[in-house]
Amino acid sequence: MKCLKATLSYFFDKGAQMVLLSVVPALMTALLLSPSAGLYYLACYKDLHADSFASLYEQMHFLPYDFYWVGIIGLVLCFVVLALLFGIVDRHMRVGEFTISFRRAKTRINYNILTALKFGLTAGVVFELGDLLLTLLYYGWASALGPGEGWLVLSLISWIAVCALVLFVMCAVVLWPPFMLHTGLRNMDAFRMGWSQMSGKLASAMLTMLVCILPFAAAMAVTGAVTADPVPRVVLDGVAIAVCIPYYVSMMYVLFYDVTGTERMDLNRTDLWSKKVVRKDKRSLKDTNKG
Repeated sequence: MKCLKATLSYFFDKGAQMVLLSVVPALMTALLLSPSAGLYYLACYKDLHADSFASLYEQMHFLPYDFYWVGIIGLVLCFVVLALLFGIVDRHMRVGEFTISFRRAKTRINYNILTALKFGLTAGVVFELGDLLLTLLYYGWASALGPGEGWLVLSLISWIAVCALVLFVMCAVVLWPPFMLHTGLRNMDAFRMGWSQMSGKLASAMLTMLVCILPFAAAMAVTGAVTADPVPRVVLDGVAIAVCIPYYVSMMYVLFYDVTGTERMDLNRTDLWSKKVVRKDKRSLKDTNKG
């Protein structure tokens, strides 16, 4: 519960600004990648056309219009946003200064972009493998049972199981980026250190992410049951991505500062630079009085 409370507290305080930073790339990315395609497809249980694995995958994922290039641009921008969020949240917790200044954007991107690319691509592979596994299970149940309630029940259980597996993996590797960025460890050493430091914290991290994910899953289930129009589905996917990325990064640094025992200056409500200015002003005032 400690992780959940700390993450919610941080996200409710600063999350709105980070979501605004993420929303445009996230909406663009939703034209290429749908985190809810498997859930939406459950609404087709009465009218399945699973002639092959490939045809089922195409039915689940391909939109009825050709905007994939916009989605690719959005995905690239998501990597940039991830690099910015690493710098924004770390600086806030490290010195107490929260800023989404464009003056710092170049430095943050230069310092964090490789880590953001490595982690983003790894996350993409994890999600895609989960998606392929889910499609395979859907196809297997369709081949064995055909359309109907039986397919729906087994496919819903499969969707829950695959989502739990993906969530487990993403929570297990959540400390990999900060250990790469802030400890000087090489990629695999940082990965092993992050993995080992999550021992005993995985359940708490998964619960923390579920609090963010479940409301969107419920909204997506309702949307999928009500309409087959791709527009509200894409918009909801985009909003979910825009919220979940900053929320995940917030949890990432809450856990990192916890496991490393580093004091969080953002909790003091006064940044280090302000304290330095105050001390400097006091010294100047003393020198003036002496004079």
